[in-house]
Amino acid sequence: MQWLKLLGLAGAASTAFGGLTEINFNTDPSSIATISGVAEWRANGGASGANGDGYLSVTDARGGQSAQVVFDDTDNGLIVASFKFECDLRIGGGTGQPADGFSINYASETDSLVTSGSGWAGTDSEPAPSGLAEEGTRTGLAIGFDTWQSAQISGVQDVVGISVRVDEQLIVQFPVPLRPGNSFSPGQPNPGAQGDLYEYNEAPYRNLATTDANYLLSMQTGALSSADLNGDGVVDGADANAPQPEFFEGDTAWPLWIENLVWERFTAELTADSKVIITWKGVELTPPGGLTVSFTPRKGRIVFGARTGGAWEAHHVDNIKLTTEGAASMILGAASGNPIGFDVSIVDGPTAPRVLDPATIALKLNGTAVTGATVSKTDGTTTISYRDISMPLTPGTVYSVELTAKDVEGTEFTRVSEFTAPQFTVLPETAAVTGVDTTKPGFVFRPHQVDVATGTTIRRAELQLRGDLGANVADLFGTVNGVFEIADVINFDQAGAAAGNFNANNGFPEGFIPGLPGSGTLGDFVDNVAAEITTYAHFDKAGVYQLIFNSDDGFRTYLGEGEVVSSLILSQADVGRGAADTVVTLLVQTPGYYPLKSVWFEGGGGANLEWVGVNADGVRALLNDTASGGIRTYRARTSAKPAQVTFVNPSRGTGNPYLANSPVVIDITDGATLVNLAKGIE
Repeated sequence: MQWLKLLGLAGAASTAFGGLTEINFNTDPSSIATISGVAEWRANGGASGANGDGYLSVTDARGGQSAQVVFDDTDNGLIVASFKFECDLRIGGGTGQPADGFSINYASETDSLVTSGSGWAGTDSEPAPSGLAEEGTRTGLAIGFDTWQSAQISGVQDVVGISVRVDEQLIVQFPVPLRPGNSFSPGQPNPGAQGDLYEYNEAPYRNLATTDANYLLSMQTGALSSADLNGDGVVDGADANAPQPEFFEGDTAWPLWIENLVWERFTAELTADSKVIITWKGVELTPPGGLTVSFTPRKGRIVFGARTGGAWEAHHVDNIKLTTEGAASMILGAASGNPIGFDVSIVDGPTAPRVLDPATIALKLNGTAVTGATVSKTDGTTTISYRDISMPLTPGTVYSVELTAKDVEGTEFTRVSEFTAPQFTVLPETAAVTGVDTTKPGFVFRPHQVDVATGTTIRRAELQLRGDLGANVADLFGTVNGVFEIADVINFDQAGAAAGNFNANNGFPEGFIPGLPGSGTLGDFVDNVAAEITTYAHFDKAGVYQLIFNSDDGFRTYLGEGEVVSSLILSQADVGRGAADTVVTLLVQTPGYYPLKSVWFEGGGGANLEWVGVNADGVRALLNDTASGGIRTYRARTSAKPAQVTFVNPSRGTGNPYLANSPVVIDITDGATLVNLAKGIE
C-alpha cells in the first residue's frame, strides 16, 4: 500500500497548511484504519487488474451485511477548511433491485462513528443515531449512495440516488437518472408531485451494462452476471437472487457475481468558498461552480459505511486520494447536543499566536450565561462540555449556543450555533429493582422455532413464544425449563459468520444461536425462530447511556421483567431486515439495576443478534463484556417479581390491521402477590 502524507505551505499570505494522502490498498490497511463489520482487505482484484493490486471490500453481493471503515487522522491534526476526495468504486452484481447502499464521508473527529463506532444519520422512521450507513455520518460532509428508497427525512422523501448532507442536514439529493441539473432539494415537492422540477424514475436504470446508452445515468458500474449463479442449469432472472459466496483467494465461483462490473472514479470537492462539487463516472452532477453549503473548518476523518438487507449488491473501494487545505486562524466549532447539555470545540490555529486563551471562554445557552462547563485540550483542540443532569433538554427542541473566546494575542472570536436536542428516553427510577444476584452474570435466553413460515413481526414473535403458532422444534439440549443461561454476551449468528459490528474480523467472533439448528425441515433447520432474552443491566452512575441492538430480522426491547401492557418500549425494529443497528439513548438519573427484556425474531435467510451498550463514560462494548468496559448484566434476582400482564393480543403497535372481531387474550402471571380473580378484571 502506498500511503503518502505531504505537508507544506499552501499559500504564504494565509499561512494555511495542506496535506495529501494516497492509499492504493496494495497492502493491508488495518494499520491506518479501524475496520468493523464485514469489511475486509483483498490483496488482488483492484482497479488496475494487475497482480498484487488490492482493494477494500466494504460489502460483497449478499444479504444481511453491514460494515464501516474509519481511517486514522492522515493530516496530523490539520484544521481542514477545504478538501478534494477521490476514489475508485465498483458497485453492483447483486439483486435485480439492489440495496441498500453506502456512504463516503469526511466526518468530524468527534463524530460518534469515529469515537465509538456507531451512529449514522437517519430517517423519520429510523432516526439518528441509526444503522443506516447509506445515510452518512452526522457530522462533516456525507455523500450517500442510496440504492433503495426508504422513509422520509424530515418530511423529504428519500430517493434512489446520491445524497449530500452537511452536519446531518440534508442539502440535496440527485435522483436517478443521474444527470447534471437533475436535483431534488428540501422544499421541493416529493416524487409524484414534482411536475417538471426534477426527474425520478430509477427502475429502468438498475444494473445497466457499460455499453448501454444510459449507463452514465446509473448508480451501478455494470450489468448483472451472465452466469448460472444458482446452479439450476438456466441463466435467467432468478440468478440475481443467489447471494455471492464468502470470499476466499483463488475461488472460481466468487468472481462470477462481479464479472460485468468495472471501476469508476468518484470525486467530492469542498472548495475554500464552501462549494461542494460532486462528480461520478466523469459527469459533474452539481451546478456549475458547485453547490453552496455551510461548512465549518475542522479536524476530520475519512469514513466509509455500507449495508445490505434482503436485497444486496457489492460495494468495493480502491485508490483513495485526499487533498486538504488548512485554516489560518483559531476556529470555533458548532455546538452538538446531548440529553443533558452540549459540547463545543475550539481548534487552535496553525501558528502560536492563534492559540486559545482558555481563561476567556464564555458560554450562553438560549441567551443566558451558563457556568460550570468542563474544559479539556488534546492536540490543539479544546473541548468545552456543559452538563446539567437535573435539567434535561427537551427532545426535538432547537437550542442556541453562543461561544466567545480570545486567542493569546487578544483577538476575540464569537460564534452562535444551534442544535436540536436528540431523542432520548428517561429511565424512571421506579423501574429499578433490588435483590439482583450478582454472582450470576449474563442473560436468560429462551428460543422457540416452528416448522412453518410465520412472517417477520413482533406480534408473530410474541405469539410464537407463547406457543400459539406450533410446537417448539428448537434444540433445547442443555436448557433448564426451556431456557439457556448465557454467562457472557449476546453475539450470535446462525452460521457463526461475521455479521453485526462485533465479529471475527475485529476480535469478537459470533457464537451460534442457542437452540439452532432445530429439528424442523424448513430453511436448513434455522428459520422461523423467536427468542426472549431477559437480563438486569447495572447502570452504575447517573448519565447518558445507549443500547444498540443489531439484528436480522427484527426485535423489541422492553424496560421491565415481562410486563407488556404499560412497560416502556425502549427500541424496536418491527420489520424483516438484514443485520442492522437500532439505537436508543437513555438518560439514567438514578443508578441501579434495571430489568430489560428483548424479543427477537427471524423469518428466513440470514439470522443474527448482537446486544451492545455505550456506558456513561462513552465506552462502547457488548453488554456484559466487562473486559472491554461493557455495561454489566445479570440473569437472576433473589427477590420475587410482581404480578404482571405477560401477554396481550392484539399486541401493542404491531401486527395491524386487526379485525374488529379479533379475540382479546390476556395472560396475567402471579408474582410476589397472587392475582385475585374474585375482584374481576377491568
